[in-house]
Amino acid sequence: MTLTLSIQEARRVALAAGSGAGLANGFAGDAAESGLAALRAIGFVQIDTISVLRRAHDHVLWSRAPAWQPEAMAALERAPRRVIEYWAHAAAYLPVEDWRFCRPRMRRIARDGHEWHRFDPAVADEMMARIREGGPLRTREASATPGGGGVWWDWKPAKVALEYLFHAGALVTAGREGFQKVYDLAERHVPAEQFAAPEPDAEEMARWYVDRAVASLGVFAETEMTYQRRDATAQVGGEVASRLADGRLMPVRLAGEGRAPRLLAAPDVVASALNMLEPDELRLRFLSPFDPLIIQRKRAQRLFGLEYTIECYVPAAKRQFGYFTLPVLSIGPRETCFVGLVDAVMDRARATLVIRRARIETPPADANALLDALSRELAAFARFNGANRVECEQVESESGMFARRLRARLKVDRIRG
Repeated sequence: MTLTLSIQEARRVALAAGSGAGLANGFAGDAAESGLAALRAIGFVQIDTISVLRRAHDHVLWSRAPAWQPEAMAALERAPRRVIEYWAHAAAYLPVEDWRFCRPRMRRIARDGHEWHRFDPAVADEMMARIREGGPLRTREASATPGGGGVWWDWKPAKVALEYLFHAGALVTAGREGFQKVYDLAERHVPAEQFAAPEPDAEEMARWYVDRAVASLGVFAETEMTYQRRDATAQVGGEVASRLADGRLMPVRLAGEGRAPRLLAAPDVVASALNMLEPDELRLRFLSPFDPLIIQRKRAQRLFGLEYTIECYVPAAKRQFGYFTLPVLSIGPRETCFVGLVDAVMDRARATLVIRRARIETPPADANALLDALSRELAAFARFNGANRVECEQVESESGMFARRLRARLKVDRIRG
């Protein structure tokens, strides 16, 4: 049996699942408690070095947990440890209980080395000895051997060795100082029940991949379950087949869609999502380019019609919209969709959030509701970024009349609250 969902129903399922959970209503609790709940629902949050606004991991968590503040991450990394840094599809913060499911990747790297760079085993041994005897080691302190050409990003051999040991699971980050990693022995930071547990076998890893997709994605293609991961994935197809056979998964078709990859969903997840009350008022969210809801661009295009490319890595002359553009998601009583883009930067010297360019599509109805929601989100986003003023340089829309109303609404000076 194949379940047919309208595109709006599929979006409701995606928003109810972990990757979208909290965007409509938010997780309750203090910064650490609500942020941890959001992280466990999402499964991971990508770490990125770009800092024109609050960093990606903080933005993603705040979008779902309004009380979140960046300093809460350090609290979650202290004992009893609840968050740990490792690799998902990219560098990420993970719930500490998922560290064990990274061990197949760790074992491969410990055996074969990291594909991005070559390390010196003697330097790695020296780094391990220094940390074992002297305690945590900061990146800037790892200068035991002179640098030379040819290593990844021209890192010194000590830094390359530390990264190898991190990816191999011998070291973890005790935290970050000035966004620089502080390395320490894994056994000192991973809870004993996680550290001592056996490595998951192929069948357990397959169950974990599928369970994670069901919980975090809601509706998904089979290839999306192991997005940019290659370790211990061989049994995933068999686990999917088993769940299709006993009804724990079912094929999903999007109404009106022609030839497309087969989608999957758990019937109970779909039923729960469709039985949830829809929001009683329109809400807008400025999403990070690295938000889990949209990080798989093909999935975002299929489910939400979002055609989006992050352009901070594109030469300025070739950018179509802006340096660090945020997709604007509208979650409403009748419709959920992306309604525009905002290119923003924080001028920290002036405590001002600068909207370099904003484009909001004209809504078919409820223009007042959209403008009210936009004002609320803009003010909240400014406060989160530490701004007490907002400046908007370029505002546009398909409708000249709506664009004029939009410009008037976005002429924000002092942020209240």
